[in-house]
Amino acid sequence: MKKLLLFFSLLTFGGISEVFAQEPVVIKEEGAEGDLDVEKDVRELPFRQRLNFGGGISGLSFGNPTSIGVSPMVGYSLTNNAIVGLGLTYQYYSANYGSLGTYSSNLLGQRIFVRQQVPALSQVLGQAYLTGQVENYSNLSNNTGIDYSNPVLIGVGLGSKIGINFQVMYDLNYTSGRSPYGSALVVQIGGFFF
Repeated sequence: MKKLLLFFSLLTFGGISEVFAQEPVVIKEEGAEGDLDVEKDVRELPFRQRLNFGGGISGLSFGNPTSIGVSPMVGYSLTNNAIVGLGLTYQYYSANYGSLGTYSSNLLGQRIFVRQQVPALSQVLGQAYLTGQVENYSNLSNNTGIDYSNPVLIGVGLGSKIGINFQVMYDLNYTSGRSPYGSALVVQIGGFFF
């Protein structure tokens, strides 16, 4: 008798939950095409809509040496997961070389970068991507006599395609005293804003 009562209770509960279950409500924007949850393939967009503009700060290092940089940039969406771009960088660098004195430089540089979102990495870190960039600097101060190295940076970043991003990269071409950065580990904060 108890088993029969339990059976009818479960059957009734299953029927009631089906009565209260609703189909999902889909709200579409006026003029929208297709499912709004599906990201449109950027390869179908015109050139201008594939461009993103932004900037950031980079190479922050305080103490000896001190390094501060600002960088506007433009990116082009190759695919939904890959962006390539160009940027300009102004980098202030100052170091105390002991008995040789303190030297400071005002550097102007260019950079080429690529960002590739990797689904497996995003599952672990959430909105993560791999990044790499090559930079070239010219010393505007000409008072140090230092021939600065060209950083080759690789690393990982966190953030969405549009908005603030945080990147940690390693300079494969780092040489102490010749790099525009205070260490081989380079942190950049910035992103694309429009």
